[in-house]
Amino acid sequence: MFTPIIRIILVIISLLMAVFFYSKEDFGNMSILLLAAGLFIYGYFKYGTVYAAFQHMKKNNLKKAEELISKIKNPKILSKGQKSYYHFTAGIIALEKQEFEKSHSELTKALNIGLRTDNDTSIVLLNLASIELVRKNFNQAKALIEKIRTFNLKPIIESETNRIENEINIAQQNL
Repeated sequence: MFTPIIRIILVIISLLMAVFFYSKEDFGNMSILLLAAGLFIYGYFKYGTVYAAFQHMKKNNLKKAEELISKIKNPKILSKGQKSYYHFTAGIIALEKQEFEKSHSELTKALNIGLRTDNDTSIVLLNLASIELVRKNFNQAKALIEKIRTFNLKPIIESETNRIENEINIAQQNL
């Protein structure tokens, strides 16, 4: 949730306050502040900036989302939930740039790791179906659409699913 700059500032403040309490021989407060600094550092490596990037992606601010997601240098050490949303966000950014192979790879990783909500899972499946439509792999796209239909869909996802399904049918008829 915090950007790396804010985390660094919080760690520095915690360490400076810990030094202050050490000089006053207040070891209880010093210990708490050292623990806080450790938690900020732990949070940076376990959670990164994924949440902030995902929120910007949801607001369609993809430039800021890409900037935040690029700050994560080693996504392998993120927690499982954060790792899935890292790949989700990276996949949507790649899709917007029309990097279909990268997007397919990232979205598939997100799906394999597992997302928290059925809504997020259906969005990933919908985007994968869209990519398969572009690739002209209509059978795979239809299979993904069928899988999406097993979820309780929100109206906007339902309409997008119908739109892509119609595009698949039209594309198959034109073959």
